[in-house]
Amino acid sequence: MSERKDSAGFVVVWEFRVRPGRRKAFEKAYGPGGDWVKLFQHDPAYLRAELIRDRVKLTRYLTLDFWHSRKAYQEFKKKNRKDYALIDKNCELLTASERMLGEFDHIRQSISAVVRTEKLGNSGQRSQTQIRAASPDDIPAILELERGTPSAAHWPEPTYRRIFEQQTPRCLALVAEKGNAGPDRMLNGFVIGRISADECELENIVVRRQCQNRGLGSRLLHALANDARQQKATKIFLEVRESNSAARGLYEKCRFRITGRRKAYYTNPGEDAVLYTLEL
Repeated sequence: MSERKDSAGFVVVWEFRVRPGRRKAFEKAYGPGGDWVKLFQHDPAYLRAELIRDRVKLTRYLTLDFWHSRKAYQEFKKKNRKDYALIDKNCELLTASERMLGEFDHIRQSISAVVRTEKLGNSGQRSQTQIRAASPDDIPAILELERGTPSAAHWPEPTYRRIFEQQTPRCLALVAEKGNAGPDRMLNGFVIGRISADECELENIVVRRQCQNRGLGSRLLHALANDARQQKATKIFLEVRESNSAARGLYEKCRFRITGRRKAYYTNPGEDAVLYTLEL
């Protein structure tokens, strides 16, 4: 029998029976903003979590953890065994029982179409942020976001318009958008890559300041990596200012590794560029 290949999406489902009086603490620990998700979010192959409660038996919960692949999930558990065990031990008093219901394939078209729930702003409210393919209609919002981000690569408007021209070399342009229509609709981030042969160059990535440090940058990079794989790319590479610690931290969190340096690559001010590569 041939070995089954990893699917395009993978879900781990657990069932929990929560101890009386511990429901709020359990929901805090196991929900989308809890300790487990904070641990999983260190890995760019992690997609999202869902917490479900039985409508009749209010102490019965299911957790659904979505990953890019079963292999990525297994590698994460192996590399983070100690942290995983520590959180598990800290949560022991919250539940009377727990069991894995199974591992499932997630049937979907593309990570770019997945709607992710993010905690945005300071209001504490939840809003949906969808990562999707960009279109020419997004250019004004992209320009507004880029102009308000000093660390971004600043391009003239015609450069963005050329992304969508047919004769342009293959480009991948994704946007992270809050809301579907109306006044609440807002572009919170974008990423642009360019395919050449079997390589993808990450040319620009921007996340709105109010949405930074919430995992949106990692998810944009992961979406770009997924689409680059579909274009048969085997690596993503980029250069970044040596002093841009926030961007470098994001790339290293997403498993990019330093592969070189370009002396005095940047001007105004002059600075070296650090080269990063992610093997796909």
